[in-house]
Amino acid sequence: MGKILPMLPDPHATKQAVIEIADLHKRFGAHPVLQGVSFTAHQGEVVSLIGASGSGKSTLLRCMNLLEVPDSGRIVIAGEQVAFRNDRKGQTMVADPRQVERIRTRLAMVFQQFNLWPHMTVLENLIEVPVRVLGQARPQAIELAETLLAKVGIADKRHHYPAFLSGGQQQRVAIARALATRPSVMLFDEPTSALDPELAGEVLKVIRNLAQEGCTMVLVTHEMAFAREVSSKVLFLHQGRIEEVGTAQQVFESPSSERCRQFVNAQFCRA
Repeated sequence: MGKILPMLPDPHATKQAVIEIADLHKRFGAHPVLQGVSFTAHQGEVVSLIGASGSGKSTLLRCMNLLEVPDSGRIVIAGEQVAFRNDRKGQTMVADPRQVERIRTRLAMVFQQFNLWPHMTVLENLIEVPVRVLGQARPQAIELAETLLAKVGIADKRHHYPAFLSGGQQQRVAIARALATRPSVMLFDEPTSALDPELAGEVLKVIRNLAQEGCTMVLVTHEMAFAREVSSKVLFLHQGRIEEVGTAQQVFESPSSERCRQFVNAQFCRA
Protein backbone atom coordinates (compact mmCIF):
# COMPACT_ATOMS: atom_id res chain seq x y z
CA MET A 1 0.00 0.00 0.00
CA GLY A 2 1.28 3.45 -0.89
CA LYS A 3 2.31 5.97 1.70
CA ILE A 4 -0.41 8.37 2.83
CA LEU A 5 0.60 11.98 2.31
CA PRO A 6 0.96 14.21 5.37
CA MET A 7 -2.06 16.47 5.46
CA LEU A 8 -1.84 20.25 5.31
CA PRO A 9 -3.84 22.19 7.90
CA ASP A 10 -7.52 21.56 7.14
CA PRO A 11 -9.48 24.81 6.63
CA HIS A 12 -12.68 22.84 7.28
CA ALA A 13 -11.49 21.30 10.55
CA THR A 14 -13.50 23.71 12.68
CA LYS A 15 -16.65 23.06 10.65
CA GLN A 16 -19.18 20.36 11.40
CA ALA A 17 -18.42 16.86 10.15
CA VAL A 18 -21.44 15.92 8.04
CA ILE A 19 -20.17 12.48 6.98
CA GLU A 20 -17.99 10.21 9.09
CA ILE A 21 -17.03 6.81 7.69
CA ALA A 22 -14.93 4.48 9.83
CA ASP A 23 -13.45 1.08 8.90
CA LEU A 24 -16.13 0.30 6.32
CA HIS A 25 -16.13 -3.22 4.83
CA LYS A 26 -18.34 -4.59 2.07
CA ARG A 27 -18.23 -7.86 0.15
CA PHE A 28 -20.28 -9.17 -2.73
CA GLY A 29 -20.14 -12.92 -2.27
CA ALA A 30 -16.49 -13.84 -1.86
CA HIS A 31 -15.28 -10.62 -3.48
CA PRO A 32 -14.20 -7.83 -1.10
CA VAL A 33 -15.19 -4.44 -2.51
CA LEU A 34 -14.44 -2.16 0.45
CA GLN A 35 -11.67 -3.09 2.87
CA GLY A 36 -11.52 -0.77 5.84
CA VAL A 37 -12.38 2.60 4.30
CA SER A 38 -12.37 5.63 6.62
CA PHE A 39 -12.81 9.32 5.85
CA THR A 40 -14.62 12.46 7.00
CA ALA A 41 -16.37 15.17 4.99
CA HIS A 42 -16.93 18.53 6.67
CA GLN A 43 -19.52 21.16 5.89
CA GLY A 44 -18.66 23.01 2.68
CA GLU A 45 -16.13 20.45 1.45
CA VAL A 46 -16.08 18.88 -1.98
CA VAL A 47 -14.65 15.38 -1.66
CA SER A 48 -13.78 13.60 -4.91
CA LEU A 49 -13.40 9.82 -5.09
CA ILE A 50 -11.11 8.74 -7.90
CA GLY A 51 -9.65 5.43 -8.99
CA ALA A 52 -9.96 2.74 -11.63
CA SER A 53 -13.25 1.01 -12.36
CA GLY A 54 -13.94 -1.62 -9.73
CA SER A 55 -11.94 0.15 -7.02
CA GLY A 56 -15.02 0.57 -4.80
CA LYS A 57 -15.91 4.22 -5.42
CA SER A 58 -19.57 3.78 -6.33
CA THR A 59 -20.09 1.12 -3.67
CA LEU A 60 -18.73 3.52 -1.05
CA LEU A 61 -21.13 6.20 -2.23
CA ARG A 62 -24.06 3.77 -2.17
CA CYS A 63 -23.15 2.67 1.36
CA MET A 64 -23.32 6.29 2.51
CA ASN A 65 -26.87 6.54 1.18
CA LEU A 66 -27.68 3.02 2.46
CA LEU A 67 -28.51 1.74 -0.99
CA GLU A 68 -25.95 -0.87 -0.02
CA VAL A 69 -25.56 -2.06 3.56
CA PRO A 70 -21.92 -2.50 4.65
CA ASP A 71 -20.85 -5.72 6.32
CA SER A 72 -19.17 -3.79 9.12
CA GLY A 73 -17.97 -0.33 10.04
CA ARG A 74 -19.48 2.92 11.22
CA ILE A 75 -21.47 5.54 9.30
CA VAL A 76 -22.41 8.87 10.89
CA ILE A 77 -24.51 11.34 8.88
CA ALA A 78 -25.02 14.87 10.25
CA GLY A 79 -24.21 13.63 13.75
CA GLU A 80 -26.54 10.60 13.61
CA GLN A 81 -24.91 7.16 13.66
CA VAL A 82 -26.58 4.53 11.52
CA ALA A 83 -27.65 1.52 13.59
CA PHE A 84 -27.08 -1.94 12.11
CA ARG A 85 -28.07 -5.42 13.25
CA ASN A 86 -27.72 -8.97 11.98
CA ASP A 87 -30.65 -10.93 10.58
CA ARG A 88 -31.24 -14.64 11.22
CA LYS A 89 -28.72 -15.58 8.55
CA GLY A 90 -26.08 -13.31 10.08
CA GLN A 91 -26.35 -10.72 7.31
CA THR A 92 -25.99 -7.08 8.29
CA MET A 93 -29.07 -4.91 7.87
CA VAL A 94 -30.22 -1.46 8.96
CA ALA A 95 -31.88 -1.73 12.36
CA ASP A 96 -34.51 0.99 11.82
CA PRO A 97 -36.07 1.64 8.37
CA ARG A 98 -37.29 5.03 9.61
CA GLN A 99 -33.68 6.02 10.15
CA VAL A 100 -32.98 5.23 6.51
CA GLU A 101 -35.74 7.64 5.52
CA ARG A 102 -34.22 10.36 7.70
CA ILE A 103 -30.73 9.77 6.34
CA ARG A 104 -31.95 9.97 2.75
CA THR A 105 -33.53 13.36 3.38
CA ARG A 106 -30.05 14.59 4.32
CA LEU A 107 -28.15 12.92 1.48
CA ALA A 108 -29.41 13.55 -2.06
CA MET A 109 -27.88 11.35 -4.73
CA VAL A 110 -27.47 12.02 -8.46
CA PHE A 111 -26.76 8.89 -10.51
CA GLN A 112 -25.10 8.17 -13.84
CA GLN A 113 -28.53 7.65 -15.37
CA PHE A 114 -31.01 10.41 -14.79
CA ASN A 115 -33.83 8.33 -13.26
CA LEU A 116 -36.47 10.97 -13.89
CA TRP A 117 -40.11 9.93 -13.77
CA PRO A 118 -41.02 9.85 -17.48
CA HIS A 119 -44.77 10.40 -16.94
CA MET A 120 -44.18 13.66 -15.04
CA THR A 121 -43.15 17.06 -16.31
CA VAL A 122 -39.88 18.60 -15.14
CA LEU A 123 -41.72 20.68 -12.54
CA GLU A 124 -43.69 17.67 -11.30
CA ASN A 125 -40.44 15.71 -10.96
CA LEU A 126 -39.08 18.38 -8.65
CA ILE A 127 -42.09 18.79 -6.37
CA GLU A 128 -43.08 15.12 -5.98
CA VAL A 129 -40.84 14.27 -3.01
CA PRO A 130 -41.08 17.62 -1.20
CA VAL A 131 -44.90 17.50 -1.33
CA ARG A 132 -45.70 13.79 -0.96
CA VAL A 133 -42.81 12.65 1.26
CA LEU A 134 -41.65 15.74 3.15
CA GLY A 135 -45.10 17.28 3.53
CA GLN A 136 -44.22 20.65 2.01
CA ALA A 137 -47.07 22.86 0.86
CA ARG A 138 -47.46 22.68 -2.92
CA PRO A 139 -47.16 26.45 -3.60
CA GLN A 140 -43.89 26.63 -1.65
CA ALA A 141 -42.58 23.49 -3.38
CA ILE A 142 -43.37 24.99 -6.78
CA GLU A 143 -41.68 28.26 -5.86
CA LEU A 144 -38.50 26.46 -4.79
CA ALA A 145 -38.59 24.19 -7.85
CA GLU A 146 -38.77 27.15 -10.21
CA THR A 147 -35.89 28.83 -8.39
CA LEU A 148 -33.78 25.68 -8.71
CA LEU A 149 -34.62 25.22 -12.39
CA ALA A 150 -33.44 28.76 -12.99
CA LYS A 151 -30.26 27.98 -11.04
CA VAL A 152 -29.43 25.04 -13.33
CA GLY A 153 -30.38 26.99 -16.45
CA ILE A 154 -33.54 25.22 -17.62
CA ALA A 155 -36.42 27.26 -16.22
CA ASP A 156 -37.96 27.32 -19.70
CA LYS A 157 -38.28 23.51 -19.67
CA ARG A 158 -40.41 23.24 -16.54
CA HIS A 159 -43.51 22.00 -18.39
CA HIS A 160 -41.61 19.59 -20.68
CA TYR A 161 -41.46 15.83 -20.22
CA PRO A 162 -38.03 14.17 -19.80
CA ALA A 163 -38.21 12.43 -23.19
CA PHE A 164 -38.08 15.84 -24.90
CA LEU A 165 -34.89 16.94 -23.13
CA SER A 166 -31.25 16.30 -24.01
CA GLY A 167 -29.17 14.13 -21.71
CA GLY A 168 -27.45 17.17 -20.25
CA GLN A 169 -30.79 18.83 -19.57
CA GLN A 170 -32.14 15.69 -17.93
CA GLN A 171 -29.12 15.48 -15.65
CA ARG A 172 -29.54 19.12 -14.67
CA VAL A 173 -33.17 18.35 -13.80
CA ALA A 174 -31.91 15.44 -11.69
CA ILE A 175 -29.57 17.81 -9.83
CA ALA A 176 -32.36 20.33 -9.28
CA ARG A 177 -34.64 17.54 -8.04
CA ALA A 178 -31.98 16.45 -5.55
CA LEU A 179 -31.54 20.03 -4.33
CA ALA A 180 -35.31 20.37 -3.86
CA THR A 181 -35.13 18.22 -0.71
CA ARG A 182 -32.68 20.74 0.83
CA PRO A 183 -30.07 18.05 1.61
CA SER A 184 -27.05 18.46 3.88
CA VAL A 185 -24.86 16.67 1.32
CA MET A 186 -25.05 16.03 -2.42
CA LEU A 187 -23.71 12.69 -3.66
CA PHE A 188 -22.75 12.41 -7.34
CA ASP A 189 -22.01 9.03 -8.93
CA GLU A 190 -20.20 9.79 -12.20
CA PRO A 191 -22.88 12.30 -13.25
CA THR A 192 -21.35 12.94 -16.68
CA SER A 193 -20.38 9.41 -17.71
CA ALA A 194 -23.47 8.96 -19.92
CA LEU A 195 -23.00 12.31 -21.69
CA ASP A 196 -20.94 13.52 -24.62
CA PRO A 197 -18.33 16.21 -23.82
CA GLU A 198 -20.51 19.21 -24.70
CA LEU A 199 -23.43 18.03 -22.57
CA ALA A 200 -21.06 16.97 -19.80
CA GLY A 201 -19.76 20.53 -19.71
CA GLU A 202 -23.27 21.82 -18.97
CA VAL A 203 -23.56 19.53 -15.96
CA LEU A 204 -20.05 20.24 -14.67
CA LYS A 205 -20.81 23.97 -14.80
CA VAL A 206 -23.78 23.42 -12.47
CA ILE A 207 -21.69 21.34 -10.05
CA ARG A 208 -18.89 23.92 -10.17
CA ASN A 209 -21.38 26.64 -9.22
CA LEU A 210 -22.66 24.54 -6.32
CA ALA A 211 -19.09 24.09 -5.10
CA GLN A 212 -18.51 27.84 -5.25
CA GLU A 213 -21.67 28.36 -3.18
CA GLY A 214 -20.30 26.10 -0.44
CA CYS A 215 -22.49 23.06 -1.10
CA THR A 216 -21.10 19.95 0.62
CA MET A 217 -20.53 17.25 -2.00
CA VAL A 218 -19.03 13.81 -2.41
CA LEU A 219 -18.28 13.15 -6.05
CA VAL A 220 -17.29 9.99 -7.90
CA THR A 221 -15.78 11.13 -11.18
CA HIS A 222 -13.38 10.30 -13.99
CA GLU A 223 -13.16 14.01 -14.87
CA MET A 224 -9.71 14.56 -13.42
CA ALA A 225 -9.26 18.20 -14.45
CA PHE A 226 -12.63 19.03 -12.93
CA ALA A 227 -11.83 17.15 -9.71
CA ARG A 228 -8.53 19.00 -9.43
CA GLU A 229 -10.35 22.31 -9.88
CA VAL A 230 -13.22 21.94 -7.40
CA SER A 231 -12.09 19.45 -4.74
CA SER A 232 -11.24 20.31 -1.16
CA LYS A 233 -10.12 16.72 -0.64
CA VAL A 234 -9.35 13.85 -3.01
CA LEU A 235 -9.42 10.14 -2.14
CA PHE A 236 -7.72 7.67 -4.47
CA LEU A 237 -9.17 4.17 -4.06
CA HIS A 238 -7.42 0.99 -5.12
CA GLN A 239 -8.89 -2.47 -4.58
CA GLY A 240 -11.31 -1.24 -1.96
CA ARG A 241 -8.80 0.71 0.10
CA ILE A 242 -7.91 4.38 0.28
CA GLU A 243 -4.46 4.37 -1.26
CA GLU A 244 -3.95 8.11 -1.00
CA VAL A 245 -5.79 11.10 0.47
CA GLY A 246 -4.95 14.78 0.40
CA THR A 247 -5.79 18.12 -1.12
CA ALA A 248 -6.30 18.28 -4.87
CA GLN A 249 -2.85 19.82 -5.22
CA GLN A 250 -1.22 17.04 -3.20
CA VAL A 251 -2.91 14.14 -4.95
CA PHE A 252 -2.71 15.45 -8.50
CA GLU A 253 0.67 17.15 -8.41
CA SER A 254 2.77 15.19 -5.92
CA PRO A 255 1.20 11.84 -5.06
CA SER A 256 3.38 9.56 -2.94
CA SER A 257 1.63 6.35 -4.04
CA GLU A 258 3.09 4.97 -7.26
CA ARG A 259 -0.30 3.52 -8.22
CA CYS A 260 -1.94 6.90 -7.73
CA ARG A 261 0.78 8.62 -9.75
CA GLN A 262 0.33 6.16 -12.62
CA PHE A 263 -3.46 6.53 -12.54
CA VAL A 264 -3.39 10.33 -12.53
CA ASN A 265 -0.77 10.52 -15.28
CA ALA A 266 -2.71 8.08 -17.44
CA GLN A 267 -5.94 10.04 -17.00
CA PHE A 268 -4.40 13.37 -17.92
CA CYS A 269 -2.52 11.86 -20.90
CA ARG A 270 -5.83 10.41 -22.12
CA ALA A 271 -7.47 13.80 -21.80
